[in-house]
Amino acid sequence: MNRSFVLFLLLLFGAGGLAAQGFVEPEVLTAEAFISQGQAVPGSGLEAVVVVKIVPGLHINSNTPAEEFLIPTQLQFAPSPSLSFGPALYPRPLLKKFAFSDNELSVFEEEVKIHTRVQVLPQAAPGRLQIEGTLTYQGCNETSCFSPGEKKFILPLEIVPAGTPVAQDTSALFSAGVQDPGRGIRPAAAAGEGGLQLTPDERRAMEILEHGLFYAIAAFLLIGLALNLTPCVYPIIPLTVSYFGGQSGRSRGSSFVNALLYLIGIALSFALLGVLSGLAGKQWGFLFQSPWFVAVVATIILLMAASMFGAFEISVPTGLLTRFGGAREGLLGALIMGLTVGVIIAPCAAGIIIGLVGLVAKLGLVAKGGLLFFAMGIGLGLPYLVLATFSGLLNRLPQSGMWMLWVKKFFGFLLIGVAIYFITPQLDLIHDKLLFLLGLLGVVGGLLLGFIGHEEQTRGFRFFRRLLGGVLILLGLHWLNEAIHSRPSELPWVQYQGQGIEELTAEGKPIFIDFYADWCAPCKQLDKETFSDSRVQEQFAGFTILKVDCTKPDAKTRAFMGRFAVTGMPTLLFLTPAGEEIADLREVGFVSPEKFLASLQRALQAR
Repeated sequence: MNRSFVLFLLLLFGAGGLAAQGFVEPEVLTAEAFISQGQAVPGSGLEAVVVVKIVPGLHINSNTPAEEFLIPTQLQFAPSPSLSFGPALYPRPLLKKFAFSDNELSVFEEEVKIHTRVQVLPQAAPGRLQIEGTLTYQGCNETSCFSPGEKKFILPLEIVPAGTPVAQDTSALFSAGVQDPGRGIRPAAAAGEGGLQLTPDERRAMEILEHGLFYAIAAFLLIGLALNLTPCVYPIIPLTVSYFGGQSGRSRGSSFVNALLYLIGIALSFALLGVLSGLAGKQWGFLFQSPWFVAVVATIILLMAASMFGAFEISVPTGLLTRFGGAREGLLGALIMGLTVGVIIAPCAAGIIIGLVGLVAKLGLVAKGGLLFFAMGIGLGLPYLVLATFSGLLNRLPQSGMWMLWVKKFFGFLLIGVAIYFITPQLDLIHDKLLFLLGLLGVVGGLLLGFIGHEEQTRGFRFFRRLLGGVLILLGLHWLNEAIHSRPSELPWVQYQGQGIEELTAEGKPIFIDFYADWCAPCKQLDKETFSDSRVQEQFAGFTILKVDCTKPDAKTRAFMGRFAVTGMPTLLFLTPAGEEIADLREVGFVSPEKFLASLQRALQAR
């Protein structure tokens, strides 16, 4: 799976006044609003559509950006005492890669239609009014981004007395929007908003769940069936045999009904697991942004993987098997027995399903999460439905053997993949990746070598084992803490605060100027890859290096940007020691360390 958690695009609203000081940014888009009827009676509804046409070669961020610093495209309406507005319905974004990003970005290109439902309130008085709206956005090309912009529009509407006939626009523009959101339209409250940030792979998972729920259900059903092949679940078979074997003499139809309720009980217990995971979605979404929480989750998953390779065993407690092994008569007894078995299996099979629980929780899928885990429970209990209905098959079940150990190891490798899935996004946010992985290895190794399992034979070995495990855990936690708080080496940046060129040239060095903004993803990539390069930092010693924050520029910053005709972020300039720009070294957008080093050397030679 390809998933680097740091996405590179743009945006942060608030820099809209950049054109006021003598420089002009390119036109990114045009926006035109339409309404399905020019007249409406109180209590009726109508539809509004904003058609956005984006300049070829440019794109804007979608309404569901994947990083907290990314600003979404948003359609908003001014409050009206006579109207209420439904959620804006956006088309599905494109996932595309650009020169400054390692991952696919969620963007809009070419033409975009945004639909919304407008409701005329019953108490609205007849008369003419105006629907006022604003579209906020930010444009980018392949290498750089422009300051956030907005387009305002006004739609005239006349409210007429009840009973007045009104004409409606039935053109195709209004036929595929609010009335039929299944045609690629999604509301603004879709996944990815409200603080939950999704990686590209999680976005694809959401797309699969929205467009291919049948396939997702089938996949979870197969996972449930596969759980029956694990040694952890295998002890449930004698419990099932003893339960249905004690009810001999029933007709096949009666046995089927009892087995069906037994199956539903198992599925309901799993469905509850999915619903609870989905309800915890937002909280889990925020937690997954913490490297410490991800380290804990990855540690648990890796420990479960180790159990699959035989490091230790997770088994159904003997007490539970004994307590619930007796038959409970009746349909209600079959349902309760199924619920009990599901509760026993769920924690026992945690090593396999914990990754699925985490993903459902992170995506915040409540109803779908419950449905998918219900399907998993059906898959798990389906063999028991057949066995109980045809009770003679109960004694023909295959015996455990080496094939089950192979299945167990197979799931172990899958769990390692799940752990990598959760770890990888955090690695993109951590400067010292190797130390983070060593810390994780220390914690997992310390737990396995020192405290988990019962293979020790002597008191002396037990003491040595726990001492070694404790040391490894402490070292691992120390390494994790150091990695999480590690930062690239600092450069002696001068922050622009209205200085004149004369002040900057006082040291007699060539000057490098970085015009950046918080909403600029190529700017972040420059800091991460180019400015952190040791060769670049060494060359910077011969320069005065100036950073100009253009996120929310004041009058002095706008004037400074206007002086150098800055139109996109990042803009990189080199000045001679006399303060004159070296025009052929100007760059707009991300620059690789190798190319930037060549520019540094040329700037030094231009003294």
